[in-house]
Amino acid sequence: MKELNKTIFITGGNDGIGLATALLFSQHGANVAIMGRRAEKNELAKVRIESQGGKCICLTGDVSNEDDIKDALSQTFKAFGSLHYAFNNAGVEQLPKPLTDQTEAEYYTVFDVNVKGVWLCMKHEIPYMLKSGGGCIVNNSSASGITGMKMIPLYSATKHAVQGLTKSIALEYAKQNIRVNAVCPGAVATPAYEQFMGRDPAMKAAVESCFPMGRVGFCEEVATAVLYLCRDATFTTGASLLIDGGRTAQ
Repeated sequence: MKELNKTIFITGGNDGIGLATALLFSQHGANVAIMGRRAEKNELAKVRIESQGGKCICLTGDVSNEDDIKDALSQTFKAFGSLHYAFNNAGVEQLPKPLTDQTEAEYYTVFDVNVKGVWLCMKHEIPYMLKSGGGCIVNNSSASGITGMKMIPLYSATKHAVQGLTKSIALEYAKQNIRVNAVCPGAVATPAYEQFMGRDPAMKAAVESCFPMGRVGFCEEVATAVLYLCRDATFTTGASLLIDGGRTAQ
């Protein structure tokens, strides 16, 4: 196993894809800082990470609040003295409904977290990475950021916006040893997905049938892609890595 003497900051790091990524990076020797809105879940995630011998701090905050982001990154740098990697993973879904039934409040909720949150994170992560000699940012977009999705246009639009942010910031910092990429998962078997789909086996089967591989992804498969982009893809920046079982290839 290739050991990482690095520090990673993960938003939405207390559950699902974020927690799987935190656990994987910890297993590879990275210091981990996780940020989430729920203090209790943060603490539970920290216990899991430390139970496998990892070093972790947990930070409670909202990615759409600039002061929360600034404070979380300041604490991360103070605790570990560096910041090399960031996984801007926190996001919210949109309840599927016809366009004419969607509200302005829903618009702001989805865009504040999925777009503003990613923008704020990069804005404040990069100065710490420059102090650390460079690094890599991975933003969590979606297969819905590659194709359109009916009934969830706001969500799809935010994930397209993450693509634009990723490419633009990658170009801006390419010569300063900072790489910026995105992962684009399809449906993933997060705890929330399993809880929701468990109520309707027929819907779960219908969703899984949309994927050529006959299943949805696992959180650990996305985490592996994040590790690859941070550690191994040293000549890759401004890229979007699809992790969707061939869904968008159809």
